[in-house]
Amino acid sequence: MHRQAVPHNDGPAAGAYRARQIKESTLPKLSSHTPQHRASGSHPGFSMLEMLVVMIVLAILVSVAIPKMALIIRKERVNRAAQVITQDLQNGFAMAGRQRAPVRLTFYPSTKKYVFTDRATGKVLQTRFLSEGTDYSVSSLASTANEVDVLPNGIGSVSFMVTVANGDYSRQVSASSAGFVRMTPQ
Repeated sequence: MHRQAVPHNDGPAAGAYRARQIKESTLPKLSSHTPQHRASGSHPGFSMLEMLVVMIVLAILVSVAIPKMALIIRKERVNRAAQVITQDLQNGFAMAGRQRAPVRLTFYPSTKKYVFTDRATGKVLQTRFLSEGTDYSVSSLASTANEVDVLPNGIGSVSFMVTVANGDYSRQVSASSAGFVRMTPQ
């Protein structure tokens, strides 16, 4: 640290001079020159070429990610629909026992829905839509039996399998005549 000689004057100017010297000695030295602009005269920042490269990389990443996300969403919707069908079928078998009356399950593949009704009165007990515009948006719903009657003791008129699909991905739910309902493994 290099100190300059201080005048021997003890007046207010000398005190200010000493304070400035102490303050300057504790601060880091900054460059005395100002930054120069590029030779072309443009402002500092990203060039058009750099921005174009970034945009191309982002476009490639998005083009790879979108189909993968669409596949994941399709599979998730089919899996949720199969889970709901499994729960609804289990509830349908239990519904007949609770009501002590036969329940009819009817599948409508063209509209992708199924309906539980009281077999004696025809009263609709539950309807489930799986078509486009719902949370499930399945492209097909198929069953090996169009109508299944469930007796109050929990026995179904026939064993059947329900297949739900969206695109090339599908899941199956099987129901035995004894009321055992399960989603088949993938």
